[in-house]
Amino acid sequence: MVDIKYSQNFYTNKTNLQRLIKLSGINSNDIVLDIGAGTGIITEELSKYAKKVIAYELEQKYYKKLKDKFSDSPDVRLLNEDFLSTSLPKEDFKVFSNIPFSLTADIISKITSASSKLKEAFLFVQKESAERFIGRPKNTQISAILSFMYDIRIIEEFRREDFKPVPNVDIVLLNLKSKGSNKQDYELYRDFITYVFNQMNSSVLDTFEKLFTYKQLKYISKDIKANSYFKPTDIPSDYYLYVFQKFKLNGNRYIKRVKGYYLKHLKQHSKREKVHRTRV
Repeated sequence: MVDIKYSQNFYTNKTNLQRLIKLSGINSNDIVLDIGAGTGIITEELSKYAKKVIAYELEQKYYKKLKDKFSDSPDVRLLNEDFLSTSLPKEDFKVFSNIPFSLTADIISKITSASSKLKEAFLFVQKESAERFIGRPKNTQISAILSFMYDIRIIEEFRREDFKPVPNVDIVLLNLKSKGSNKQDYELYRDFITYVFNQMNSSVLDTFEKLFTYKQLKYISKDIKANSYFKPTDIPSDYYLYVFQKFKLNGNRYIKRVKGYYLKHLKQHSKREKVHRTRV
């Protein structure tokens, strides 16, 4: 039996799905991933447009049906594997998928990793999760990080009754589109944002004092006070992108303070989760 964390609410409105895939701009040049292919409704529609569809389905009963369904489809590659444990394509790729909602954060983390060649993703996710990735109503660490590499928006709000079983939450189509930004800068930017969001200071200005020169801080403090940027969540992503351009010119003495902070934070978070699971 499949682990409950991989269970899904399958989308059943084929007409609307056709419309959305047409609007996505997916074409014969694209390799597209369908993560959690289920009954194959998305895989089938993608195969009409994409150069190649790689469909992941972990549950054996659905995988067998998919094999029968796409036995004569050379452009569809089926994998009976856990997507989170597999390697991403080495070439540019897109994603169009109704993913398991409980794995949203893990899947987005994987497809937006520094080494990923993701060009664009269309993901069925819970509305509450989508807003966290966009940074609504307040900015979040993950929305600030992703803003460096991706434009993120909600492009469709689905009807609950178009899913089986019917979910008890609102579902939306979340779009992440690559900006083509410098990936070397992206790793440092992740460290920078993670550092800012995880300092135990009463004001974000106290954190910035450790990261900017006295001259830079004079101008930054004016913006912070004028806009009431007291906490990391108060600062919009475009301002983070602006101050990061100043920060990365400050040299090793400042850069060393944040270098590697993102991975360090992930390890600490992973340890806390492990302890929590053990205690439960």
